[in-house]
Amino acid sequence: MAKWIRNQYDKMLTYENLMKAHKLSKKGKTLKKEVIHFSLKEEEYIMYLYEKLKNGTYVHGKYTSFKVYEPKERIIEKAPYIDRIVHRWLVDNILEPYYIPSLIKTTYACIKGRRNT
Repeated sequence: MAKWIRNQYDKMLTYENLMKAHKLSKKGKTLKKEVIHFSLKEEEYIMYLYEKLKNGTYVHGKYTSFKVYEPKERIIEKAPYIDRIVHRWLVDNILEPYYIPSLIKTTYACIKGRRNT
């Protein structure tokens, strides 16, 4: 990877960016038990997460498995909510700004602001 992306971790690791990732991660999931529990003490959890990421002691949690039967039977594995916040922070602040500009202009899938007309 270019030197450019290596220095972004410390710059992008802020309380505000983690809180923004939390707000984006909970969209559509505000009634889930895990999200409600996190939201009750969100400032404490975000500070805890910030310290773990800053110190390099963050460890991804275990996935939870469950079955879905529609439209067909399959097994879904879901990360703990706090890990989904880290995923959202990482993608939005570090990966997306680096990779999106390097894609060809006719790539539209899931890219904000690009439409195939």
